[in-house]
Formats: sequence, C-alpha cells, structure tokens
Amino acid sequence: MAKLQKKSVKKSTATVVKKSVKQVKKVSSGYYAQIRSRHPSHSVVRNKIKLPFRTVIRFGSTTELEDTIDKGGGRIEINTVEAIKNSASKLRMKNCFTLKNVKTADWYYVRKNNFYHIKNHNNQIQEVVIAVENLPYPIVAKHHFGSRGNGNYLLNSQQELQTWMKGKDLSNYLFERFYNYVREYRLHVSANGCFYTCRKMLKSDIPKEDRWFRNDSNSVWVLEENPLFDRPANWTKIVEESVKALKATGLDFGACDVRVQSSKTEKGKKREEIDFIIVEINSAPSFGDITAEKYLQELPKIAHLKKNK
Repeated sequence: MAKLQKKSVKKSTATVVKKSVKQVKKVSSGYYAQIRSRHPSHSVVRNKIKLPFRTVIRFGSTTELEDTIDKGGGRIEINTVEAIKNSASKLRMKNCFTLKNVKTADWYYVRKNNFYHIKNHNNQIQEVVIAVENLPYPIVAKHHFGSRGNGNYLLNSQQELQTWMKGKDLSNYLFERFYNYVREYRLHVSANGCFYTCRKMLKSDIPKEDRWFRNDSNSVWVLEENPLFDRPANWTKIVEESVKALKATGLDFGACDVRVQSSKTEKGKKREEIDFIIVEINSAPSFGDITAEKYLQELPKIAHLKKNK
C-alpha cells in the first residue's frame, strides 16, 4: 500500500507540473503592439503592450503596413494613416471640425488674394468671401504644419496683417479668430472619454508679448488634483466636445487642447455660462512618467474596443 500511495503522489505531481507549464505558455503567448513613432518619449511603451492579436499603434506616423485589416490582413490599427494626416495638417483638421460642427475658432484662408470664411452649411463646407478689413481682429496666422506654437503669429490689426503677409506664401497658412481665454487644458481622450488631463499654466515671469499662447517654453503643467487646475464648471461638456473632435478626425486617441474662459468676469462677477473652444488635437503628444502610465492603461482598452467592433 505504501508503494502504491507513493507512485500515486508522484503521478499527481507530474500532472500538476504539466498543467502549470501549459498555463504559463498560454499566459505568455500573444503579440507586442507595434509602436510607430519618431518621438523619443514614446520609447517607454515599446514592448510593453501585449495583446492576443496583432496591432499597430501610431503616434504621428504615416508609415503604411501591408497586413492591416483594410488591406486584407488581420492587424488592428490604432490611429489610421488617414486619421494621422487629418490631425497633422491644421487645414485638414479644421475642415474635419467644421464638417462635424466641433466647437472651434472661426477660421479663414486665402485663395487668389481673397480671404474666405469657412462655415458648415447643411453639413457641407461653405466658403464666404470676407474683406480683409472685416476680419475679426486680433487673428492668429497658423502654418498648416506648425507644431508646439512654431509657425503661429498673433496679428492685432489689418495693418499688422498686411505687413506680415509681404513675401509669404499664404497658401501655407490658415487664419483664426483669437480668443483671449485665460485657461488652457490638454485632455487625452479616446472613445471612452478623457483618461488623463493637465492644465497649461503660464509661468509668472513671461513677458506680455509671449502670454497669448501656451506651450512648454512658457507654461507649466498642473495636474488635476492641484487646486490651481481650477476645473471648469462645464467640464463634462468640454470632455464631450473633445471626444467629438477626436471622432471628427478619425483618431482613436489624441491630446486635445482646449481654451476656456475664466469663471469670473473682469468685474469679479461669476459667469453663468463659460465659453470654450477646441484649439486642436494632436496624435503624438510627448510623454512624461504619468502620461506614459496612463497610456499603458488606456491603449489596450482602445485596441480591444476596436477589435470587437
């Protein structure tokens, strides 16, 4: 009996070990998401996202792959090439926003020396000629492919505009009405909503001529738990409109910059309604430690959501 019992235990142990090996193989199987990006800060997500299906995740990259679903393959695309192109060009982005009625700044472009105001009319782009003296000064000239504030110019009057225009190829620019709202936020969004946000807050020593915009050179990033974040009362609406901007361009994730009115008037009276505008959406935001952590949590959710569509 003792011998039989010993043999039985040995067999049982071997079975458990065999099952354990099988389980390890099952857990370890899968595919690392292919990360397409030139930005060095995105290296922290390489070889970190493992999924049971092949994926490519694009941060600003327009490199085509041959095995994506639209080409008959099985690879899921997170941010398609077309969506990246829509967000990389400010002209294409603004057209997408206008077609989908995203709450963005009034905008204009020049063709054959005429300024045109671009509007949505019955879900189609409408171009209305506007005289240069009737533009809503101040306006901001934006290069179609400017980034991080480069290629943007604040023009306070018709005279400033006409001086600035000399010698420039205006087909490379669009023009926006300037909204001097004191708060600006970046919302990292997916179809699930906002998964991370910060406020861009001006540094105290920035000269007046550089206080009309917000970027890394003149601002600090304030986290949501900081009282200085000053969460707007209409935050839910801002999130909804940011997701709308995301979907308008076709992106699966993006960093949406939003300018928001102060909660009080110049006389200190509380505003009943707080206005805001969607400035732009970016498919390749730079990562800090917290941003990377948030994306590592959100990207698998986005991939599974797209896989199950």
